[in-house]
Amino acid sequence: MGTEPAEIDGGAEAGTDPLEVVDAELRADIRRLGRQLGDTLVRQHGEDLLESVEAVRTLSRRLRLAESEVSRELTELLAAADPERASLLVGAFTVYFHLANVTEQVHRVEDMNAEGDTSERRFAETLRALVEGGVAADEVAALVNRTALKPVFTAHPTEATRRSVLEKLAEIAQATAARNRERATPSDRARIDRRINELLEAVWQTDEIRARRPDPIDEARFVRYYLDQTIREAMPALLDSIAAGMGAIGGELAPAHSPIRFGSWVGGDRDGNPNVTPEMTEAVLLQQRRESLEILQDQVRELASQLSVGSQVAGAPAEMRQFIARHQSDFAEELAAGDPDQPYRLACSVIFQRLREARDGGRRGYRSPGEMQADLAALDASLRANKGELLAEGRLARLRRTVDMIGFHLAALDIRQHTDSHHDAVAALAAPLGVDYAAADRAARIAYLSKELDSPRPLAPPGREDVPEALALFETLRRCLDELGDEVVDSYIISMTAGPDDVLAAVVLAREVGLVDLDQGVARLDFVPLFETIDDLRSLGETLTALFAIPAYRRLVEARGGVQEVMVGYSDSNKDGGITTSQWEIYKALQAIRDVSEATGVRVEVFHGRGGSIGRGGGPTHAAILSQPDGVLDGVVKFTEQGEVIADKYGLPELAVQNLDLALSALVEASAGGSAPPADPADAGRWSQIMDLMSEAAYRAYRDFAQTPGMVEYFVSSTPVEELASLNIGSRPARRVEGGGDVADLRAIPWVFGWTQSRQIIPGWFGVGAGLEAVREAGYGEEASRMYREWPFFRMFVSNVEMTLVKTDLGIARHYVNNLTLPEHRGLLEVISAEHRRTVSGLTAVTGAELLADRPLLRRTLTVRDAYLDPLNVLQVELLSRTRAGEADKHQRALSLTINGIAAGMRNTG
Repeated sequence: MGTEPAEIDGGAEAGTDPLEVVDAELRADIRRLGRQLGDTLVRQHGEDLLESVEAVRTLSRRLRLAESEVSRELTELLAAADPERASLLVGAFTVYFHLANVTEQVHRVEDMNAEGDTSERRFAETLRALVEGGVAADEVAALVNRTALKPVFTAHPTEATRRSVLEKLAEIAQATAARNRERATPSDRARIDRRINELLEAVWQTDEIRARRPDPIDEARFVRYYLDQTIREAMPALLDSIAAGMGAIGGELAPAHSPIRFGSWVGGDRDGNPNVTPEMTEAVLLQQRRESLEILQDQVRELASQLSVGSQVAGAPAEMRQFIARHQSDFAEELAAGDPDQPYRLACSVIFQRLREARDGGRRGYRSPGEMQADLAALDASLRANKGELLAEGRLARLRRTVDMIGFHLAALDIRQHTDSHHDAVAALAAPLGVDYAAADRAARIAYLSKELDSPRPLAPPGREDVPEALALFETLRRCLDELGDEVVDSYIISMTAGPDDVLAAVVLAREVGLVDLDQGVARLDFVPLFETIDDLRSLGETLTALFAIPAYRRLVEARGGVQEVMVGYSDSNKDGGITTSQWEIYKALQAIRDVSEATGVRVEVFHGRGGSIGRGGGPTHAAILSQPDGVLDGVVKFTEQGEVIADKYGLPELAVQNLDLALSALVEASAGGSAPPADPADAGRWSQIMDLMSEAAYRAYRDFAQTPGMVEYFVSSTPVEELASLNIGSRPARRVEGGGDVADLRAIPWVFGWTQSRQIIPGWFGVGAGLEAVREAGYGEEASRMYREWPFFRMFVSNVEMTLVKTDLGIARHYVNNLTLPEHRGLLEVISAEHRRTVSGLTAVTGAELLADRPLLRRTLTVRDAYLDPLNVLQVELLSRTRAGEADKHQRALSLTINGIAAGMRNTG
């Protein structure tokens, strides 16, 4: 933000930094953008503001270099700031973090291996490696042609930055990339700098704080922006690259197959969110349909531009004459307006018009994507029959794959509802029949629901006026599927599933409206149990086995092609049992899924409910896929993309290509056996026992901490969790229901977000030290190091925990505690500090190196950020003190800005 080079270097002298060459360009770009931001501050508010910013930054950096905790000097400097000056200071540091983030994105695109991680193979490299490793090329090609990578975008409120700012930052990133190109001239760079200055001025003058809480329609618009950009700008290049990779091993990507398909929860996730109504769901589906049809219209227009094949040159293909004759009566006007000597363009005009009428509800419109695919297949066959193979394999194949990818729905919408809602609805329907369903135990409910599924009569009497909410939702879904097609909704997710009755209750309600008819073999929805707590994950295998043993439900599975989707939740299991036990129980649950599938013959596909933070299952998707147990993956994986992760991974089309390519690469490699567990079964068994030991000790430590008297008060006082509502970053309430105010009532996102703001980050590491200590005391220290070297699951676990530890700063945390927490609760920080020391010691013993030694550029990036985060944390503590003392009206805005700024600096916050 100033003019000193040292502001980005973090104090390193030239020639002393081993990463001087590696990240010199990155630091130069951040330094240049920092100077441009400084110029913006001067233009907007004069030299005085920039001097204040530089004074705070310099002091913070000096304190960091001295390895000092937050000092009284910095506190006093920031405490003297009035509300307006505080807001400006926070804004300056927040925008700096935004600029650092987008610059890092640009350089991630330019060098995906900047950290030297050669394990991240791209898709084409993976195909070659599999073939060279002995897998037959035709087997690899067959695998890819049945592969489905399914990222599902959600509206979980962990992205604090407004879309209007994100869009401008994306343009700054693109401008920075253009400026770095070798062919850029001095005049090009001057023009780009002028545009960046303009964008910075717009960012600075954009209010980071939302005036109102978004509704699900707003959230859908946010997600649709990224979906649209990714599908239009990233996927064409990626699909072409995938096809080229297949060709390089002698295979072929099927012309009408996309191995990547998108999903969304926005407008469908109603678990604990009363704002997601059936009407909202229907509105979102209609908006997505319109968007998908417009994307397809644009691609048809591009195809027509290319297919300028003239009859006088290439002949008049009989297939196209027949195609045109078939549509002559319906599209006489459009056909008459075209050139009769360009038959393929005439065919494209028919396809374009049918898409337009499908969008606008015209009678001549396509009724389904299948009808459009049939027309495109006719073009394909004609081109191939008339020496146009390359044309068929170019834009036409791209369009066919796009139709497969997005259909007429853009992204399949998942519906999620809490299991209690279904049981309440069944109880309301059963009560007039003299059945006290609400009082029944699990076994009695299973028996009753199974009998109802086998019964031909409806449960609810015809014409009932007081329709339960859950049943009204199924009525809406029935109408949407009838009007828009079954592909618009992918999964019906039942959260907090604990037993077979939780799934059966939802199925019975769906049967009431005709979505399920087992006598006719009709099952128009996938019913997906979501296992979230530690106990539920442990009983997952038993629950699935019992569910598949129910004849009526097994008939439903067969009607769905013999496939059952199962979802595992990372967030609540972490909040329930800590990161070690959560991660290990999910791993074992995946093994149980594999075993149940083999025993029952039901193909089970797994949906991973991952968040952005490590505590909620976040981390590199590529590594997460490769770390799954052997035999779990068979060409299909589904996972959520949440909050700030969406902008980080899909904000630039080039980044979207890179991230999706790596994820697809990992899926193919893992499905082909590339992520096999230890070759020696004895190792696998022993390592599992060691993990059980580690998990048990970590669980005890975490639960002891979570259940410590006063822990909730400590959490609420030492973090801004109660103040998060002022950000208006999501439509969902912070709590599922009104409860007694304990941890169980709080959603996982505020739990993670709050700890992250105060730099304690409990969900990302607490308990790991206790677990590793138990492993060492049992004599398995050397074996743990071997696990780290040879077992992808354990290596990923350790790497992710390392990152959260580097981000943790207990000196900053102590400043929060000493100033905001009652004396009787402050002792908990000593518990946290002791476990932190134990965890750092345990991890460095396992790896034999300092934290993140194998990812030096990431470690440096996080360290450099500290000097810019410190002022925001100190200022947040001061503002929390003032607002909690009754001055909220004066300081609420500045406080909200600190939350935004820290979230931008910490990156994965929720």
